[in-house]
Amino acid sequence: MKSTKKVTKNKMKKGKAAAQGMCMAAALVLAGCGNKESAQDHAPGMEAAGSMEAAENRDVPENLPDSVSFPERYENTLENVRFAMDITVDADLSKEPPVTAKARMQKADAGQAFALLFSDCDTYETYEYEEKDEYGKEVKTGTYVTPAETTLSYGPVSSQMTYMRRTLMPYIRSAFVLDEEDERYNADLYSQEEQLSFMDREEAFRIVSDALTKINVEFAYDYTGYALDCANMQSQEYHEDMDGNIDRTRYKENWSAADEGYYFCIRETYRGLPLYHVYAEIFTEATDANAPVQAFVSQNGIEYLDVEKVFAMSEEKTGISLLPIDAIVKTAADKYAQNPGDSTYEMTSAKLCYYVDLSSGMGIYDVKPVWIIKGVEESGENRQRVQVIIDAQTAEEIVP
Repeated sequence: MKSTKKVTKNKMKKGKAAAQGMCMAAALVLAGCGNKESAQDHAPGMEAAGSMEAAENRDVPENLPDSVSFPERYENTLENVRFAMDITVDADLSKEPPVTAKARMQKADAGQAFALLFSDCDTYETYEYEEKDEYGKEVKTGTYVTPAETTLSYGPVSSQMTYMRRTLMPYIRSAFVLDEEDERYNADLYSQEEQLSFMDREEAFRIVSDALTKINVEFAYDYTGYALDCANMQSQEYHEDMDGNIDRTRYKENWSAADEGYYFCIRETYRGLPLYHVYAEIFTEATDANAPVQAFVSQNGIEYLDVEKVFAMSEEKTGISLLPIDAIVKTAADKYAQNPGDSTYEMTSAKLCYYVDLSSGMGIYDVKPVWIIKGVEESGENRQRVQVIIDAQTAEEIVP
């Protein structure tokens, strides 16, 4: 039996979990993983996907400026900022010279997603909404919910789609925490190399990549994947009540190998470099917890699949030069030297990425190379992580 409920008013502004597209998953802790693999050879390059009309010519621009080479390590102290940074440039810039580009969100196929993930659900309710997409146009979005609270939702932005079975996922979220800002962070306890008995990691990931292809979401990527074993999950499970006390009534009755699975965090790449955007237009940290595609696979298949924003790319015929690392470092030092008090900073990593500027337009966005520099701030006994994004062409700080 199927019932339909139509809602025409806009849904309320959503928080981090709801930005994944599911009100039922509001408390789901974003988790992510190890065993990093470059997979540009596995998926078709998304320069061709999305049918971007603006620029079909994706050849490398001619007459590019000479590339700047970057050291693998940078050490220096400027004002109250200590730089002891590993510098990561994943691409060979002599073969993949930096360019500016335009990005447009790919469109997830809601019908295919339903056929793949929800067609065996005979009884469900449908909730329909009217919301604005990335172009500012009113579009219909939908959420399907079964009596067991298996859910599938899509929209309002073109690439947004989320599916979750609730039989196991609430227990997964209680036992596996990737967000390093969370005091319960424990992802480092789970193996990035171990193969679980029901399936190896690569086979599990193929289930996810095949599903993405079927719903018309294909892109060059890399991913990390943790093996969530039952022993660790049983020892790490934690539930609390509204008052912050341990709630024993919510604990899983027993854990077994049948509950094990792989949690994948999948990141888009472009021209060999990570493609970065602010998660849900709110969360700026370039971390696995904010990876735009996340999935959990058990012996029963896909338990959870969330697609936030993925892009089709179109190059401009513009050659660009990147500034040397000294200019980038000076910007970071100037930023933190202005902070009052006795804070000191140690910057530990710098990574070259492509940045999708979601504030640059509606539906079509500017893309440019940036440095994402990370470190820690220490003030007395307080210690916290910091991140700064710097335009690789101009050395100007980018504030998302």
